[in-house]
Amino acid sequence: MPAPADPRAPRSHTVDIDLLRVFDTLLRVGSFTTAAKALSRTQSAVSMQLRRLEEQLGAQLVIRGTRKLGPTLEGQQLLPLARQMLGLNDQLFHDVDVAEVSGSIRIGSIEHYATRVLPALIAEFCRLYPRIHVELQHGVSSLMHAELGSRYDLVVGIGPVGSGEGLRLSKSRVVWASTPGSATHLQRPLPLALNPEGAMLRDWATHALDSAGIPWRIAYTSTTVTGLEAAVRAGIAIGVFREATISKRLKVLGAREGMPAMPECEVWLAAVPLPGRKAVELLEAFLIHKLRKSQR
Repeated sequence: MPAPADPRAPRSHTVDIDLLRVFDTLLRVGSFTTAAKALSRTQSAVSMQLRRLEEQLGAQLVIRGTRKLGPTLEGQQLLPLARQMLGLNDQLFHDVDVAEVSGSIRIGSIEHYATRVLPALIAEFCRLYPRIHVELQHGVSSLMHAELGSRYDLVVGIGPVGSGEGLRLSKSRVVWASTPGSATHLQRPLPLALNPEGAMLRDWATHALDSAGIPWRIAYTSTTVTGLEAAVRAGIAIGVFREATISKRLKVLGAREGMPAMPECEVWLAAVPLPGRKAVELLEAFLIHKLRKSQR
């Protein structure tokens, strides 16, 4: 925490825009490590620049020492003003028609969005901005988010409701499912079809079963929802899916079948727009508009 400002000391009334960008990026990504990667600086440099801003304004702006950084009351008041100033600053240097913006963007996404939602949207975006090239990959949310700002420019991921990893796109229940007419859920140990270790739904499922005292075993592992659904439809295991995307060919299992409750999850979009990366800003705004419109 910065030392209280000396009221007698003269203080500059001109804020360094670069310090505001550090502050904004820290609160967007939630950690000094990720912010340092996104800004191509050392972690100590990011920490020092935040301290300079806090000393200049005479207030602590970021709560440290938690798993995910958050703003103080003063930080909450500053954030919208900081983002407005950053927007105006970037607009001053934006003297090229957006249709002429060029660059390469790499998106990391959970499978459902990578295979069923984003391809059509990316195709539409690339028709609008033909000089921007987009690469789309699908993977595990936590791993992709850890590389946001280095390997990925944008990430569409999944997390607990209120996780704050990015802008929420949708919310859904997480449910157990089996093939209709199957008694697979009565087997002990319970056979499961799950994603590889480290995937959120796998962790939730095994934790819920352990808490309920239900023995389980892994019967099938796949990185894709298609693979998991195939195993469940074959009757060799039960699976865990987001209710919003579950196949109609599967049957949802609940307390009536003796299955423990699961928490809700949310799909989020996270990005780290940086100076000179107008292409990323354009794609982020485009996806937010399209995806929010589709949720209405």
